[in-house]
Amino acid sequence: MSVRPRNDTIYPTGDEGDVPIPTLTGVNRAVHDIVECIEENFPSYIVDERKIGFSVFDIIKAGSLGHGTSVEGNYDLDLVVYSSEISASDVCRSEDHFKPWLKRIHHFLENNLEGFKFEKLKQRSLQFDYHHPSCVIKVDLLVSPHCDSCEDFYQFLKYIPKNKRELFTVCSSRWQVEFMRRQPPAVKNYIRRAKKWRDDAWPEAEGGEGRPSSYLITLLVIMAFNIAKSRRGSFAEELIGLVHREKLNVHWGRRCSKIQDMKCRFYKPSEQIELLPSRPRVVDPANPANNVWISGIAGYKPGERAGNYDGGDGNHQPLLDKIRTITLYFSSLQLK
Repeated sequence: MSVRPRNDTIYPTGDEGDVPIPTLTGVNRAVHDIVECIEENFPSYIVDERKIGFSVFDIIKAGSLGHGTSVEGNYDLDLVVYSSEISASDVCRSEDHFKPWLKRIHHFLENNLEGFKFEKLKQRSLQFDYHHPSCVIKVDLLVSPHCDSCEDFYQFLKYIPKNKRELFTVCSSRWQVEFMRRQPPAVKNYIRRAKKWRDDAWPEAEGGEGRPSSYLITLLVIMAFNIAKSRRGSFAEELIGLVHREKLNVHWGRRCSKIQDMKCRFYKPSEQIELLPSRPRVVDPANPANNVWISGIAGYKPGERAGNYDGGDGNHQPLLDKIRTITLYFSSLQLK
């Protein structure tokens, strides 16, 4: 998932190891145009006297753009359309999962969004290029049932069969964005550098078995950063040690309000025992049923996008094999 910006990168002042942070003026204009088009026109969209559109409660900008962790030349743009008309029971029953709703949006965008270039329709996402005057964006568009609160979402998950819960990871996207907004700039700088390492170690054009998703990289970096800071140790060594733990247990309980990653608390693990996955696990801070250690690692074909919402195979051996090379990417960075 990438965006090809037109020369709008700035280099912030800071430590020598800081990663260039792109200004996203053109990208944000493009995103605004897509969102505005859907919000204003899609709900009332009619084809051959039949209503195709459905209600749009909200549209969330997720991925690295929504999280504020974009790396120059490789930006994840995930747009999540929330609607009260999407039935969770229908999603569970359908072999195509979210495809029926995505097909409607596909038809709409193809006929109403100038610059829309279709790429692929998957069970959980519509992938397309958007040719905007200022940039060309690769977009993953997803749809989701709407829940009024994260508590309602967790209660809803308890009634969903375990083998179907992963389908609804997309529902928690807005709380994932909220969690990331509370992370300090120093942590986001580490995330950008770790994602740069990931992109170099597993080039998308070549395919890459075991390539970790952006979200998995993000959660591992946040936890390793806090461990290293509390121990006044090496961030790279803490990250390496973290992923090599046989009983890896990254979760976000209410233990210490002074630790940055605990400031956005959506649930107590003790209150969501029946949703928590087994170890090894990297539990989603916004969704106790999502084990990002499994869903965030998968192989893909050359040229195919590796998304954060399409599930994974949990084969993390390639990550373990390559993780020590990350030390080169953090040699000039200091914990802040």
